[in-house]
Amino acid sequence: MALWALWLVVGVASTVVVFALGWGLPGFGGVVALVVSLVVWSAVVWAVLRVLRGSSTARWVLVAVAAFRAALSISSGGISLVLLAVSVAAAVLLFLPGVRPWFRRREPVVPDAHAR
Repeated sequence: MALWALWLVVGVASTVVVFALGWGLPGFGGVVALVVSLVVWSAVVWAVLRVLRGSSTARWVLVAVAAFRAALSISSGGISLVLLAVSVAAAVLLFLPGVRPWFRRREPVVPDAHAR
């Protein structure tokens, strides 16, 4: 989880820096790109919190967002390549055999009516 948190912090910080320094799209396109970026990062926050609770769906959301972000950052270089490496490592760690039990569906506990 620490890698996802690191990925999230660096990603949000780089998004803010890009838009604060005017390196993003100009005008209305830049505003739309900023809003979309913040929505995506909000989805990552939601997914990280859900993964901590054992959600398998959130695990796939993180991988999908990381893959999308990786596709956008391959040609950028610099901090984007660091984000790419961190996201690949974090995604692989979510699917190692040792963590699979964490994501198994938990059966609801139903009290036995005859157990009195």
